[in-house]
Amino acid sequence: MEVIFATSIFYIGYGIMGLFGKMNIAEKYKGHEWTKSYMKELGIADILLGVPWLILYFACTQYDPGFVKTFLFIIILALPAFFLTIRIERKYEKLLK
Repeated sequence: MEVIFATSIFYIGYGIMGLFGKMNIAEKYKGHEWTKSYMKELGIADILLGVPWLILYFACTQYDPGFVKTFLFIIILALPAFFLTIRIERKYEKLLK
């Protein structure tokens, strides 16, 4: 359970760093006029991943749903951030071309 807590704190912190433009990104995205907005959008996606996992951690400390249900909750809560990241990557990949 502590792994969920540590991972959520990491993603929230990394997302906040992305909002301030301090994120480590691929070399192909650096040096463009839209790089800052790219980092901000990825930061939002990281926060969108970290906050639900943090809520899940506190919910699981109160009620232990078991390994399988916890695993399913982790996957389900990660889907919005996953799809947002895919949308962001497609958007900025088009700008590269």
